[in-house]
Amino acid sequence: MQTDRLPLHLKLIYGLGDHSINVALVALTMILPFYLTEVVGMRFALAGLVPLVGRSVDAITDVWMGRLSDRTTWKAGRRRPFLLIGALPFAFSFWLIWVVPPIGSPGLQFAYYATIYALFSISMTVVAIPYQALLPELTDDYHERSTLATFRSVSSILGTLLTLLCFKPLADALGGDAPAWTTAGALLATWILLPWLPIFWVTYERNRQTAPPTLGARDYFGLLVANASFRRLIGLFAFGRIAIDLPMALFLHYFTYVIGRPGDFEIVMGIFLVSTVVAMPVWLRLARGRDKSTIYIWSGCGWVFGLLCLFVNQPEWPFAVIVVSTILAGVGYSAADMLPWSMVADVADEDEIRSGERREGLYVGVFTFVRKLAGALGVALAFNVLDWVGFDAGEEPREAVLWVLRSLTALIPVLFVILSMWIAAGYPLGRRRHEEILEQLARRRESANSIAVPSGD
Repeated sequence: MQTDRLPLHLKLIYGLGDHSINVALVALTMILPFYLTEVVGMRFALAGLVPLVGRSVDAITDVWMGRLSDRTTWKAGRRRPFLLIGALPFAFSFWLIWVVPPIGSPGLQFAYYATIYALFSISMTVVAIPYQALLPELTDDYHERSTLATFRSVSSILGTLLTLLCFKPLADALGGDAPAWTTAGALLATWILLPWLPIFWVTYERNRQTAPPTLGARDYFGLLVANASFRRLIGLFAFGRIAIDLPMALFLHYFTYVIGRPGDFEIVMGIFLVSTVVAMPVWLRLARGRDKSTIYIWSGCGWVFGLLCLFVNQPEWPFAVIVVSTILAGVGYSAADMLPWSMVADVADEDEIRSGERREGLYVGVFTFVRKLAGALGVALAFNVLDWVGFDAGEEPREAVLWVLRSLTALIPVLFVILSMWIAAGYPLGRRRHEEILEQLARRRESANSIAVPSGD
């Protein structure tokens, strides 16, 4: 069993992958809905459907990519070559989303953005799934995986901060029109391309599985469904993602129409993200010697309080009120964001006991699919509700419509956080159970090696 600490440079560079992925995802989650309604001029209902249609493609591609990387036997590894294969299409398709074609028909306009979004989702899958499946390849240690997930989350949050502080302000500085957004999109696409070659250089695979898996497709997926730990983790993660993506998609509209101070958006998000990053080492310290699900529940309490403050906040209230609630929400959100990715690596170890094969790719593929689709479904429903109640961009909404926007931004996410915490309370794969699994795997591998390599005379 590997217990050595990973070198600092590997953790830093490996974390850049989540930085790249999150820069793109935050731009599409938080900025794209505003861009489609305010710059492109798309109706709310259609704007909400764009990510849902685009991410629905991942129902096939994420899981397929996970299975493909599990079954790959290239000399360079099962995962790492895909980082180079998918990096350029990932960046290029991201840029195309910020191109406004001269299309007059709303239907054709929707078809263009949904198609480009789907191509982006596919290309991101090619790099994201193998990248995320590398985490359990790099270390077996329960706490070291949390440390590696923390580096990923910090890098991811910094990607969020970069996107929010630079992308829209850059487009506005360039004129705020369609060509300005295209130029800003090209610069951001270049940024998300840069990390993948260094990641390929510094990471490695321990190659415990050098032959393709022998399980058929039915058994392959059947064991996944039968894994109780993974079923609970998927539920925990899906509800958590909806609670994250709903506010992210609606914050710009919330600060513009509910609070009436759109300039507060960047400031508040900056405070939120800084508090998230600062809290992560504290959570990591608290997680040592404790179950990850316990830490997740603790963090959810602060997250819920911050969202409730957001729901009742009034434009005339002192700015300090929203600052305090934002800090508490950021502290709570930080552990809830980083821990599930460490937990899915532990599930892959438990699965090896059942299947006899390493299937990190499959588990990460399903996990990533849930990350994308759950949030997209929630956002699509929210935007259709706003369209149904008569929310029109650029017009002064009625008071009832503003309360609908408040609820979708904060109150509904609170319910999903609570559901996520409830599922975490029954999560069975804790620290002690994981130690037992690693001991079983170590004995199994020693036995297999003794049979494969007979002793000499």
